Amino acid sequence: MTPDLLLAHYHEIGLKGRNRPRFERALRENLKRALGDSAARVRLVSGRVEILEPKPDALERVTRVFGVANVAPVLVARADLDAIVATAVDVARDADRLTPFETFEVRARRARTQFVTTSQVVNETVGDAIRLGLSKRVDLRRPDVSVRIEIVHDKAYISAAKVPGPGGLPVGTAGPVITLLSAGIDSPVSTWRMMRRGADPVAVHFHGQPFTDRSSEQKVTQLIEVLGRWGYRRPWWSVPMGEAQREITLSAPSPLRVLLYRRLMLRVAEGLAARVGALAVVTGESLGQVASQTLENMAAVGAVATLPLLRPLVGTDKVEIIDEARRVGSYDISAEAHQDCCTLFEPRDPATHARAAELDEAEAGYDLPALVADCLERAEPRPPP
Repeated sequence: MTPDLLLAHYHEIGLKGRNRPRFERALRENLKRALGDSAARVRLVSGRVEILEPKPDALERVTRVFGVANVAPVLVARADLDAIVATAVDVARDADRLTPFETFEVRARRARTQFVTTSQVVNETVGDAIRLGLSKRVDLRRPDVSVRIEIVHDKAYISAAKVPGPGGLPVGTAGPVITLLSAGIDSPVSTWRMMRRGADPVAVHFHGQPFTDRSSEQKVTQLIEVLGRWGYRRPWWSVPMGEAQREITLSAPSPLRVLLYRRLMLRVAEGLAARVGALAVVTGESLGQVASQTLENMAAVGAVATLPLLRPLVGTDKVEIIDEARRVGSYDISAEAHQDCCTLFEPRDPATHARAAELDEAEAGYDLPALVADCLERAEPRPPP
């Protein structure tokens, strides 16, 4: 069966009160951007979104748009009981042809319509037609198939398949953020989570060139493409910090090196935030995962931040992060070997309980403003996906 259209629903946007139209418009625009020429038009209709003339790949594209709770391929009938019954039987027959089923239910809803027949009568009438016409059994507890009917204004949307979307809020509705994007597993997931909350990320990748190869930068290019399928849309920044790391290594105590690298990254990230108007900095830190991510070390590093420092993975363990990376589609790329700037000149005895004052004292051993300025001058924008 070729659907007449795709019908998308949202949940959280419906709770936005007077701000709801702004979120709806953002969702529509993001759907249009994600679909490209895979659909003719995207239209808001009474708390729903119609995707008209969808091509075969449109359904998958819609399921990657934040704000969409679920989406269904539907046939459309006029708001007339006989027309609804006939179309619903066709929908059920097609579902049985694709995946044979034994039991079913009918779930009808009405919204903003002058259609006078109650939802219960629609359920019973359509249910009898499917039961008798297809020799199926009704099961309201655990049906094999749910035939859903939504009667809105003067038409009915009828489907037998509902595909979950990612939920959340449309990208861009929460404002821009800088996100620190390494080539590892965690930071793409933290970026994805912030996008799901409506943030519009600007990725910044720090690499160790000229003392490392270009593998991490190449992998981040691939990760940006993956995130682009979920709505990432901004240029991103590539920042060489190998020279700065060497300077820190020559001047600072060995156990503090990684923490000092991270403080430098935060300062550079905030400099880039000022350029692009970002309102916060996002990291992929998870409490206790590695030595630099103890509570004391995160506090000591974060002490230099002047913007909100967001850690969406802070309470998530590695297994959960890997599972989510697989869902995002970033895991296979992240799992490939690469040269990481945080392991460049890595000490054998990293500090696990540093204090901000210790790091302040260590930073006095080198020209910190010059290192920050040099990294910002070397930062290069890369095109969006």
